This record gives sequence, C-alpha cells and structure tokens, in this order.
Amino acid sequence: MFRKSFLLTAAALSALGTVAWTRRRGRAASSPQGVLGPEAVRSLYDRLAPVYDALAAAYGLLGAGQFHRRAVGALGLRVGDTVVDLACGTGANFSYLIDAVGTTGRVVGVDLSPGMLAKARERVERHGWANVELVEADVRAFAFPEPLHGVISTFGLEMVPEHEAVIERAVGALAPGGRVAVGGLRRPEGWPEWLIRLGELVNRPFGVSRAYEGVQPWHSVRHHTTGVRYEEHLFGAAYLAAGTRPDEP
Repeated sequence: MFRKSFLLTAAALSALGTVAWTRRRGRAASSPQGVLGPEAVRSLYDRLAPVYDALAAAYGLLGAGQFHRRAVGALGLRVGDTVVDLACGTGANFSYLIDAVGTTGRVVGVDLSPGMLAKARERVERHGWANVELVEADVRAFAFPEPLHGVISTFGLEMVPEHEAVIERAVGALAPGGRVAVGGLRRPEGWPEWLIRLGELVNRPFGVSRAYEGVQPWHSVRHHTTGVRYEEHLFGAAYLAAGTRPDEP
C-alpha cells in the first residue's frame, strides 16, 4: 500500500505541475463534470495536445509503457497485418504496433482531435514510419478497412458511452481469427477513499470523472468476442480486455 500511495502521489504531483504550467499560459481546459459530448471531447483534447505527452509521462512511474506493450501483444499480430488504433491520441501504441506488423503491415490511427493527431503525425515523421495512416474521425462512425486483423484502443473508449456499438462493429470488421484489445481506466476495488480521490485528481485534466463509472468497455469485449483475456494493471486502476472474433460475429 505504501508503494502504491507513493507512486500515485508522485504521478499526481507530476500531472498537477504540468496542468499548472499550461494554465499559466491559458491552454488548459476547465475540469468538466459529467459525460462529455464529442465536441467537448474534441475541444478538451485539442487544448491538451501540446502537453498531453508530458501529462501522460506521469503514468510512466506506474508502468504505462508496459501496459501499452501488453495491450499490443494481446492482439497476436503478425508481420504484414493491418491494425486500427481507435482514439489513438498522440500515438502511444504506434511503436509497439510497428514492431508487430513490420514495414509491410499497416497501422491506422483514428482520433477525433486534430490537435492530438498533429502530435501523432510529429511522432510518425520523427520515426519515419511510412506505413502509418492517420484519420480524423469519430470512432462511432469510422469505416474500418479490409482486410483487418486487429483493433486496439487504450485510454479512449471508456469516454465513449456508445462503446458497445463501437466494439461490436470493430469485431464484425475483423478477418477470421482477428482480435480486439481494449484497455483503460476503471474504478479500483479495495482502495481507500482518499486514494480514489487522488486518482480522480490525477485524471481530471483528461476529462475523466465519476460520471464515467458506468462506462465499462471490458464487458462489451466479453460479450462480442471469444477466448477473452482480462487483466488489471496500475494497481487495479486500469484494465485490459482482449478477445478473438467468433466464427459468427
């Protein structure tokens, strides 16, 4: 418990320091209360985009890099495969996805925020990834490419109340044997209330609030796929659920 408290406190201080830095420059969004609509999400993340990676770096103390690696690994991708990253943000999954599909594969990153995609594009250009395509779109209306071997979304779908329909469409678009992996935040069990409040404070800059507690995409993964693998990470504050397209999606 001490280690958990220490690491979360360190992450909180790091995140709050960045938020204070952005507010002094008038860039940070006010803390939204309740579930955000698409336009509010786009506006929030456009404002956060310049410092999003700095904010997210606080989670490195809690093993976020390993989380992204395991999420990609859960897809079981092969060289030459096509994979879609829903709500890709600045591209935190891209390096792991490229390692999995190689230079002959295809990575499609989808996000609602032009600002976040601009940062993702900088990452792509910096690494010289010629096989990464970025698409500005609402994940609820995105037209999946064919053939499709994997769909991933990390720290995104828990802010989409319509995640059930998104996951159902994603699974339906997969080629036989294709897999979906979804990961994000969840309300941890067994934490003292003060630690949960600290977690809320850490995630407030990202628009997360208790209004999203009922948004639980892992149940949709269980409902629409087979051979489901479920894990908890970040001391129970994050989940990873992955499954295979059934024979009859």
